[in-house]
Amino acid sequence: MRRKGISKLISSTFAMVLAASLCLSGCSSSSNEEKNTDNPKKTENNQDSKDKEGWAMADSIVKDVKEKEPEFDDYSVSITDFGAEVKTEKITDKAQEAELAKKNTEAINKAMEDVSGHKGKDGKAGGTVNVPAGYTYTGAVHLLDNVNLHFEDGSYLMFTTDYSQFLPTVLTRWEGVECYNYSPMIYAYQKKNIAITGKGILDGQATKEEYWLPWKNSKFLPAETQDNDRKALFQMGEDKTPVEERQFGEGHYLRPCFLQTYDCENVLIEDITINNSPFWMVHPVFTDYLTVRGITVESDGYNNDGVNPDSCKNVVIEKCTFKTGDDCIAIKSGRNTDGREKAVSSENIVAQNNTYVTGKGACATIGSEMSGDIRNIFFRDNKSESTVEHLQAISIKTNGDRGGTVENIYLKGIEASNTEDRAVLITMYYEEGDTQATTPVIKNIFVEDSTFKCENPDNEQDVISIWGYERSMIQNVQFKNCTFEGKDAPLNIHNVEGLKFENCTVNGEKLPEGDFVPEDNVALVFANITTSSISLAYTCGAPESTLNQRFLVSDSADGEFTPLEDTSNFFCKVASNGSEVKLLKIDSSKYYKFAMTVNGKEWESEVLHLGN
Repeated sequence: MRRKGISKLISSTFAMVLAASLCLSGCSSSSNEEKNTDNPKKTENNQDSKDKEGWAMADSIVKDVKEKEPEFDDYSVSITDFGAEVKTEKITDKAQEAELAKKNTEAINKAMEDVSGHKGKDGKAGGTVNVPAGYTYTGAVHLLDNVNLHFEDGSYLMFTTDYSQFLPTVLTRWEGVECYNYSPMIYAYQKKNIAITGKGILDGQATKEEYWLPWKNSKFLPAETQDNDRKALFQMGEDKTPVEERQFGEGHYLRPCFLQTYDCENVLIEDITINNSPFWMVHPVFTDYLTVRGITVESDGYNNDGVNPDSCKNVVIEKCTFKTGDDCIAIKSGRNTDGREKAVSSENIVAQNNTYVTGKGACATIGSEMSGDIRNIFFRDNKSESTVEHLQAISIKTNGDRGGTVENIYLKGIEASNTEDRAVLITMYYEEGDTQATTPVIKNIFVEDSTFKCENPDNEQDVISIWGYERSMIQNVQFKNCTFEGKDAPLNIHNVEGLKFENCTVNGEKLPEGDFVPEDNVALVFANITTSSISLAYTCGAPESTLNQRFLVSDSADGEFTPLEDTSNFFCKVASNGSEVKLLKIDSSKYYKFAMTVNGKEWESEVLHLGN
């Protein structure tokens, strides 16, 4: 069943919409754009057409996925029919809990085997395994074909704190690299037509002091840390070590995710609540035709991302509530060499009508594990409450080790009530930065009809940050009808081609209308002057090697400024926070300016002096 790309035959109508959208989103229609350059009205209408075609594709994805949601026969059993013991109260004795979990895991497996083997009269197969109200303790649950694991109101599925009940190891993907590790709490491998539904609460019982989570932070259990295992796994990925030899689990400390469907088809996850996860909460991998609807993910532990589709296709995430310790929804497709070797993209994904209540990460994240490519992603009508402290509302991130292509990303109707770092971050400098091992590509990003607010602008770095490589300029990024409230210095732009703003404001002030012109929009992002040095950052957008950055010096503020002769202590580059410019040794009695030549046009900063 496993195959490279996991491509599917789709309806001819959907395929036509896909092709039309890709063409209209700027991937291969440069000739049409060239024809429209002398007619502004025609260009504007062409952009409106791109928007309409893009969102028509989103509608087609939603319709297509809906038609392929799993269906089951009306056959139904309870786990108690097979010997499961359900308690009316929580168990506090861990030995008793572990013993009961073994018994219940066996009963749940028997119930699923019974239902999976059922053949209905009308062509439908399988049916429903019911988990009744009360506390059911269990080990790892492995789903089978044609089973709807359904949780009745008032039901709690409590996963034991006995790590041994998540063995033997299973094939999984851990932060974008394949390996064998502890089983996720709920796991499905190469299954079709499966569902997890109902109003129950699924509790992983992970705690920062004792279970699972200390493997990330060894403050409480210093002998149990994931650091060495994480490094070893990533090196195995780079060395192309056979996956069968990447064995973790007992004696190792890579935390399992909570729910994972691995190489599965036709999956529904609906209405459940997930609490206290060891790691990522809902992590489908190589899964095709997936609906995640109406779930609540409530877990503020380390790396508790909400939903992370990883090399998945044809996915709808809707009407969910996120109370997370990290990113709410993050689209991924493998990490570095291992991800590029698999070469399975994430594409045709719609996230709509979701609510974010808490979280430090972004509400719309692409990457950073995206080495297998990500395309045709749609976020619309997603809202966050003021209790959220997003580092960014929109985060698209890669680096020189990841490589990969991100393209055709549409975001509309986002309401982000509180961003702390930046409202929008699109970067090729995440974590490792530009190692030059590969050259990533980011293009065709459309953000419209959205509002972004920073509750404390003094803590914000900047409002919109876009950092590409000169050898791989970030291309065709468009903002339309967007309102930002945040830092006064709004933009931090480097190596961008085709940036455009239409009817967008920051603190009520309009951003440059139309195509962004680097030579007309140069500014300092910040400047820090001490008795011995000057450090600053700037925004420009033009290719860095063409800028001719330099410092000018004068004996007085209104005197003649001439180029600084000694440039041995001058430092300038683009890195993980945009531009970094430093003059490491200055004469505090003198006056300085930072200057650039941008597309033949001279630009100079205000006077930089210790007393200013």
